[in-house]
Amino acid sequence: MLGAKHRMNPPPLYHRQYDHQQQTFDVVIKRSRRKTLAIHVLRTGLVEIRAPLHCAWQQIDDFLDARLDWIVAAIQQLANSPVPEAPAYCDGEYHDYLGEPHELLLVRGKPSQVVVGAGQLLVRCAAPGDPLQVQQCLLKFWRQRALLVLDERLRDCRRRFDQVPAVAALIQRKAALSGESENAVGKLTVRRMTARWGSCSRGGDICLNAALVQKPPVAIDMVIIHELCHLHHFSHSKAFYALMEAAMPGWRDHESLLNQPSWRRQADSL
Repeated sequence: MLGAKHRMNPPPLYHRQYDHQQQTFDVVIKRSRRKTLAIHVLRTGLVEIRAPLHCAWQQIDDFLDARLDWIVAAIQQLANSPVPEAPAYCDGEYHDYLGEPHELLLVRGKPSQVVVGAGQLLVRCAAPGDPLQVQQCLLKFWRQRALLVLDERLRDCRRRFDQVPAVAALIQRKAALSGESENAVGKLTVRRMTARWGSCSRGGDICLNAALVQKPPVAIDMVIIHELCHLHHFSHSKAFYALMEAAMPGWRDHESLLNQPSWRRQADSL
């Protein structure tokens, strides 16, 4: 049994081992300043549970126990799927910008810079033969472009979203109950994210993955609409998906675009 000291200050990292359906796997519980529980299955077979700092152990146990079947299925699926090939960040490789392939052209020079145009990404850096340096230049470029593109897409999506009859009805209902006259959206944050394309806080703040700038605009809009729907339905309930369908009919047809690779080795594979 945990002592009072541990209950007051839960450890930031905790390991467990589970056996379920003849599958043994390790679980790491990471506590941080977050508000919700989340689960991630890594390709190594390790399972990460991300929990709020003072989330009760019983709540974590219940959350995990309810998802054991899904965890085992996810581990097996990852084990049977090929390891994704990593880009080499070399001349002639193709990387997507807004869903369109652009050929990498690497040149030596300072300061580091990336210029996009005419189906090409011109990358200038001190050591163009160093894949890590080229990658860092591109990551910086993606984030800079994402700050502009995603802010513009959010403004446009919000304008169209608020005009959807189902959304307008919800806003009117909220106004009648709370006196709020509009669909409150907080600040937009853009950053690199490894496990999700976007997130939304209960206060209306939206965080979007900088890598979205490599995806087609319709896929970007789908992620943004998804987060805007969370302003009215925070969980993935039936009401949430009904609102999602009303705001973006046929959105599931675009979902697979997010899983497509954003780079290619050669032009003939386009």
